[in-house]
Amino acid sequence: MDLTCGRPLADAVEQLLSGAGGDPLLVSDYDGTLAPFRKERNEAVPPPSVRRALEAILEAGGDLLILSGRRAEEVASLLGLPVEIRGCHGWERLTAEGVLNSPSLRDWESHALESLASELSGFPPPAVERKPISVALHWRGRDSVKESYDVVSDRLVRAARQAGLEVLPFNGGVEYRLPGCTKGRAMERILEERGGPVCYLGDDVTDEDAFRVLRGRGLGILVGDRARTEAELRISPGCTEAFLGLWREALTKTGAGGRRR
Repeated sequence: MDLTCGRPLADAVEQLLSGAGGDPLLVSDYDGTLAPFRKERNEAVPPPSVRRALEAILEAGGDLLILSGRRAEEVASLLGLPVEIRGCHGWERLTAEGVLNSPSLRDWESHALESLASELSGFPPPAVERKPISVALHWRGRDSVKESYDVVSDRLVRAARQAGLEVLPFNGGVEYRLPGCTKGRAMERILEERGGPVCYLGDDVTDEDAFRVLRGRGLGILVGDRARTEAELRISPGCTEAFLGLWREALTKTGAGGRRR
């Protein structure tokens, strides 16, 4: 369902927050949802208005969690807010106090990632990102990287599958990831840990697993105009700030935010 930033969306949020007990939780992807995409990944920060809206939610007693494909500490440095962050599609967990938990890899997993990183050694270093559970190739703003990738993409897919890795296209690149490390798994864990209503904002194909898990158990909102999605609602990227304002207002109206103060 497509919703504007007005009354219909506000009603959906209020219905979620008033329909179940427990503290409500707003979960959000980072890139493309809270922060615009940038060629240089270390320059992707939320617009000042979005940052102020996030701060207002925290000041109202709201609970906020970031679920990102980035490393958790990288998100923390860009966002600069005291919130919990699940990085690398939920593999890493960084508490609001700055304590990081990142499980160790098994030998075959480390070997598989090293093997794929070697396959990408011919690409410019800034385009290749090695993460604890994956290796990603970024071509946003780098046409030559995309052209080179198109030439060898079939070979890379074969190498990834032989190594036991999943091939995951995303907006502006492709990721070769350990199997099962998805935002869907992360959302399952979040739902098990939290007893209150959960809403998730996401924009990319990597968010679809989380939307799927949340159906009937919370509220998934796609930020974008992708034709097919598992999210229940859809808003335009320009509505993110307005949605965050509606969430804060609903916290205050329903009294949900006050429970965490």
